[in-house]
Amino acid sequence: MNKNILILLTACILFTSCEEFLDVSPDFGLTEDEVFSEYQSARGFLDNLYPSLLDFHAWDSQNMQRTTVNALSDEAGSLFTGPLNQILNSGAWINRSGTGELGWGGVTGGPRGNVITNSFYAIRIANKVIERVESIPAITENQRNELLGQAHFFRAWYYFQIIQRWGGMPILENSFTPDDDLDLPRLTYSESSEWIMEDLDKAIEFLPHVWNDNEFGRATKGAAYAVKSMAALYAASPLMQNGLNSIQYLDYGQEWTVRAAQYAHETLQYIISGEGGHRFRLMAGEEYENIFYQEGVQMSDESLWYNMDGNRRAQARGLRVHYLPQFFSGGTGNDATAFSNPTQNIVDMFEVINDGTAYPIDDSRSGYDPQNPFENRDPRFYNNILVPGQPWGVNNAGQQLYQELYVGGRDYSSTTTSNFTRDRVLSSYMCIKYIWPEANQFTTQYTLYNLNNIFIRVAQVYLDYAEAMNEAYGPNADPEGYGLTAVQAINVVRNRVGMPDVLPEFTSSKEIFRDKIRNERAVELMWENHRWHDLRRWMIAEEVFSQPIRGLVATPPSGHQQVQDKSTLDFTYEVIDLPTEQRIFSLRHYWYPVAFSDAQNLFNFQQNPGW
Repeated sequence: MNKNILILLTACILFTSCEEFLDVSPDFGLTEDEVFSEYQSARGFLDNLYPSLLDFHAWDSQNMQRTTVNALSDEAGSLFTGPLNQILNSGAWINRSGTGELGWGGVTGGPRGNVITNSFYAIRIANKVIERVESIPAITENQRNELLGQAHFFRAWYYFQIIQRWGGMPILENSFTPDDDLDLPRLTYSESSEWIMEDLDKAIEFLPHVWNDNEFGRATKGAAYAVKSMAALYAASPLMQNGLNSIQYLDYGQEWTVRAAQYAHETLQYIISGEGGHRFRLMAGEEYENIFYQEGVQMSDESLWYNMDGNRRAQARGLRVHYLPQFFSGGTGNDATAFSNPTQNIVDMFEVINDGTAYPIDDSRSGYDPQNPFENRDPRFYNNILVPGQPWGVNNAGQQLYQELYVGGRDYSSTTTSNFTRDRVLSSYMCIKYIWPEANQFTTQYTLYNLNNIFIRVAQVYLDYAEAMNEAYGPNADPEGYGLTAVQAINVVRNRVGMPDVLPEFTSSKEIFRDKIRNERAVELMWENHRWHDLRRWMIAEEVFSQPIRGLVATPPSGHQQVQDKSTLDFTYEVIDLPTEQRIFSLRHYWYPVAFSDAQNLFNFQQNPGW
């Protein structure tokens, strides 16, 4: 995607910090009128919206210092001591303006910026484009639609990022000046979501189905459909039924579940239609790993909305920091030793296939053996997780290497003795969903594939549809004639990777099937930055975190050092609690605290309950 190098230096981050309304690069010396004097410079200004998107694979995404945001939930642990495990997982959220994910200050407008900071920054850009687009001389209707479509889309997307963390907000439809009344009352989550729907309807109207190849990566009509579906499901969720004055355990909002089901249906119909020549599709099981990385510069066909950064050097650093133990990463410093690991909690969510039927591991019919725990698991397990002793890559001499996060193994020893990781307790697993065997210090092919940074993909829309349909109509009903029940939607996601249908006994009621949907979502969307927000919107985080975050100790037989093929080792396994991975979470943590300066200085802008 072509990028104009016009860069905002200062933007309105919060209501009380608007001093410069449109500061662009001093190298150009452009005023606001000059920016909107022609289409190209206006589009360059709008393009500042793209670098503000989160990059989950960046080594320091949201200034989180070598930790993945997935380690906020129960699906990941962080082996690097930083803000995530020192502040966020400790529950100490008061006055944390500069803390990644939680904060509202610090660096603005790039992948290191906090999501709240970047979102206010981006909304101001979008508002300015919407306000000024009609004044651009000689602009064509097509150019106008492209600018408006992207501006409305991004305003909705970034506003959604704010409200899913802070709750309902004022309508931010103006680029405010110091003379404006900034003391705006907060709306309910439902009222805020209605505004998102309006913006996304305009985005669907104006955005193209596809862009030219040199514009690939811009928001499309399909992205707008997908965000509308996702945002409606959030609006239907239990947490979002709360008002501004208290937090209670509530049920789904029935009206929003009906709408969320409709919007997900419309999104799926759009995907299936291929309208306008778009490529969106549910990729086949044999292509599964290439949903997340593939050759070339374009994204996978399953990706509906994503951040296509294209910074291959940064990609290499991100891979080393987030996914590789020290031996594979190379070096001895922070980047080399830091990595995050899947927990036993997420491992246990992958079902066992026994005689053609899939069961949870705690079902006696599964045949699950704790001393042979990785046999006959859900195929997605083998795509996502590398267990002790498994082959992984080769060295300079072409000799096979192995994952050695077992007692006495090379990776276990380096992790437990490094100054940077020895104070943390490892789970013994590696996440390989986003890496390939050639990505190591020996073959150094970190850019062999393009790493996909996906916000919404086709499988998620099926999961969103299943959740909304189940809550609106139950697991097996389709009163609107959409052609797909909640159960059938879940089976579409499962069947494409070779998983059997959900057993009928798990589809007998809305409540029973709800748990199956949530487990399926955790497995399919593992480490895709959904689990943390799902636990919050479902209001089950306290229940989930009341159980320990767990890992595995794999102990090989004596003499294992002399065995060349580590995959033949007969390990003894013990599931353990990870004391450095426990989460402090109470009722008030479902909403993040809003900016304290605004809550204190603005009469109508109230703080979230408990803060």
